[in-house]
Amino acid sequence: MRKLLYLMIVTTILVVFLGSGCAVNGDEPNQEPGQALISGTVYKIEDGRILVVSGLEDVNIPWSVWFEQGYRAVSFAVEEDTLVELDGEQVDTSFIARGHKVDVYHEGFLAESYPEQGKALRVVIIDPEAAEEEYTDSGRFIGVMVNESVEVIEVKISGVPDEMPSRLYRLTDQAWEVFNTLELEPEEVIIFRYLEDDQSDGLIFDISRLLN
Repeated sequence: MRKLLYLMIVTTILVVFLGSGCAVNGDEPNQEPGQALISGTVYKIEDGRILVVSGLEDVNIPWSVWFEQGYRAVSFAVEEDTLVELDGEQVDTSFIARGHKVDVYHEGFLAESYPEQGKALRVVIIDPEAAEEEYTDSGRFIGVMVNESVEVIEVKISGVPDEMPSRLYRLTDQAWEVFNTLELEPEEVIIFRYLEDDQSDGLIFDISRLLN
């Protein structure tokens, strides 16, 4: 009797375990065997890679904000054999844009770094609404000033002749928070990402100290 009861318990555990394994590995729609899935927002596109951050609602937030909060982030290589789909149709890899919500299928192995690293086998664009075009620049921080009642930072852009005037940039609220933690001194070099802005030379949403 005890042997029968023991056998029933073991059988039940095995059934539950195997059923759970099938749900994890094979129940995603159109997922090939051996593939894994990461869903998220395309935060950045650079050098043939897309940085996908899971759970990110606003793509225009500083890198350090989601980094410190431990959002899952994966940098995927997008190569010629990577399939990109929108509404069931295949599109060119160049169609992927910052701000897109995507499902990325990969081989399952990801390099253990933060962000993680892997190769995208297939990218399915779930929401094709792209974010505004971003720009990246660097330069020497000059100081904070008020320009036409708007608080801005003054930056001497790298590679520009010294006789050229400095540029003035506004910051988003979250970028100001990051800026205040940096405690920059004049002449320190910074790198920043920004959007076009009708009140200044650009609206910075991500800023950091550029280390040599």
